[in-house]
Amino acid sequence: MRTVARMLLAYEKGGFNGDIAAILRPIQRGMLPFVGFDVPKPEIVSSQVRRNDEQRREALHAWAARLRTISEEKLIEVGIC
Repeated sequence: MRTVARMLLAYEKGGFNGDIAAILRPIQRGMLPFVGFDVPKPEIVSSQVRRNDEQRREALHAWAARLRTISEEKLIEVGIC
C-alpha cells in the first residue's frame, strides 16, 4: 500500500507534487520487473492524516480484501525489460 501525505489532487498531472503515475513509473517499469517481480496496479490512499479512525479502518479493510484476490488481478503491462 502506498500512502500519499497530501490530498490526491496534488498528485494529478499538473498538481503540486506531479503526476503519481509518472512518479511510480520508474519503479513499476524498471526496478520491480528488473528483479523479477510482477507488477499489480498500485493501491493509493491519500490524506491519511485527515481521516478518522473509521475511515482508516475502512481503507485497511479494502486493502486486505484486495490482497485476498490480488493473484487474480491483471498485472500492469511493463513491456520488455
